[in-house]
Amino acid sequence: MNHPAQLLSTQELAARWGRTEASIAMARSVGVGPCFTKVGGQIRYAVDEVQRFERACLFFEPAEVALQTVR
Repeated sequence: MNHPAQLLSTQELAARWGRTEASIAMARSVGVGPCFTKVGGQIRYAVDEVQRFERACLFFEPAEVALQTVR
């Protein structure tokens, strides 16, 4: 049985990482961070993609890795 992916909004991802929505949006705009999709015109992040990104950044805080590329 397939279960629909659990999705996070930009606000929820920002809260998870302790960052602002603007910093998540900026990282996304330069192509950094977990894969996302648009659902009904809204950006959504699949929890499994967020976790995959976090694992890839295991020795660093994920949001810091994303933001370092933006700077």
